[in-house]
Amino acid sequence: MILRQNYAAIKAKYKKIGKNNVRLTQSTLILIQDINASRDSYTFPVLESDTKAVVKPEEIRLNINDEFIANEIGFYIGANVTVAGTTKKSKRLFTYAPVELSSDYMKTENAYTGQLQILVNKISFVEKWDMKKHNFIPRTQFGISSVAIPVATQASIDFSANGMYPLQPNITISGAKKNDIIYSLPAAVAPSTGTWTTPDAAEQIMAIAEFWLVFRGLLGQNASKFQD
Repeated sequence: MILRQNYAAIKAKYKKIGKNNVRLTQSTLILIQDINASRDSYTFPVLESDTKAVVKPEEIRLNINDEFIANEIGFYIGANVTVAGTTKKSKRLFTYAPVELSSDYMKTENAYTGQLQILVNKISFVEKWDMKKHNFIPRTQFGISSVAIPVATQASIDFSANGMYPLQPNITISGAKKNDIIYSLPAAVAPSTGTWTTPDAAEQIMAIAEFWLVFRGLLGQNASKFQD
């Protein structure tokens, strides 16, 4: 119901300012930065046209012709997983540092002590947003599977909810404006790596190496001022 009300209100606002050709659809932005052990501040590029950083395959950025009205924000730590001796690879997201697998992940645990700031045209719309809101530690976590100790072999996380948090009031990120999304930490956080053996005797190597920001909301196609 809230999404429907937002849709109607936003559609009416665009119509009021003469932008009758704006198409509103549910959508997502995904912004990613590599973890760097010498950095305590990260800026996440938003636009597809931003050439300061390579756009990662998993990223979903904003076209300069569009606007994005965000009503939810999520934060995750991303891992690259490989199976030793094979070409099997995958990407895995976490809402917590899985220290039950390896003590090395302690190096990444303080990722949730940071804060977020979002500025549009140098006006701060999100200020001192604490990342601890996104720290979700599920009851069923990684563990060593055995007959004697029947525990879960992978964390149970619902990515439609866990790690996400409502963003009220909504903010508008525009392809026609300067958008600065800044994640700051009290101290630098390092990448971390762990290995474990699965029940089929395969050794998995998981390197936590990325920070992910996920925005969900409404995409206003042809809504930026370039379309006036």
